[in-house]
Amino acid sequence: MKIKSVGTLDVPADVDLSVKNRVVTVKGKRGTLTKNLRHLQLDMTYNKKTRSFTAVRWFGTKLDIAPINTAISHVRNMITGVTKGFRFKLRFAYAHFPINVSVEKQVVEIRNFLGEKRVRRQLIPEGIKVTRTDAAKTKDELVLEGNDLEAVSREAAVMHQLCAVKNKDIRKFLDGIYVQTKTTVA
Repeated sequence: MKIKSVGTLDVPADVDLSVKNRVVTVKGKRGTLTKNLRHLQLDMTYNKKTRSFTAVRWFGTKLDIAPINTAISHVRNMITGVTKGFRFKLRFAYAHFPINVSVEKQVVEIRNFLGEKRVRRQLIPEGIKVTRTDAAKTKDELVLEGNDLEAVSREAAVMHQLCAVKNKDIRKFLDGIYVQTKTTVA
C-alpha cells in the first residue's frame, strides 16, 4: 500500500481546463467537452500556474491506484479532441452484393447488405459529422469526424455491428463495414 500515488498531465497553452467535484471540462478551439469522473475515487486538481492536471490517490492498493492512468487518459483524449478532433474512416467490404450506403443529414441508411431487403438505419448524434468520400477518390468509404473520441468510436462500432453476418460461416462471409483508420482531423 502506497501512502500517496500521483499522476500528472501537462495541459497545452491553447486549452482551458477546469475541475469541479470530479467533473472535468476542457475548452479548446474546436469546442467544449465535459466528462463526469465521479465514479473514480481520486483527488483531481488543476494548477493554472504550472498548467498541469493532477490525479491523486491516498493509501491505495494496486487496484485502487489503477484508475489514475484511466483518468489521465480520459483527459488527454479530451484535450486531443478539442484541439485536433478525431476521424474514423470506415470501408464497405462485400463479395457479391454491393453494399449501398446513403447519408442524409445525420441518418445513415445501409441497403442491399448480403442482398437483404431490410434497410438498416443509424441516427448519428449531434457533434459527429458523417460524410461519404467521393467515389472517384476512394470507393466505398464513410468518414466520421468529431471531438469526443468515445462518441465517434461508439458510432463506428454500432455501424460495424449493424452489418454482422448471421447464420453463415463468418470465415467465408466477410461482408460488412469495417473501421479502416483512426486518426486526428488536424
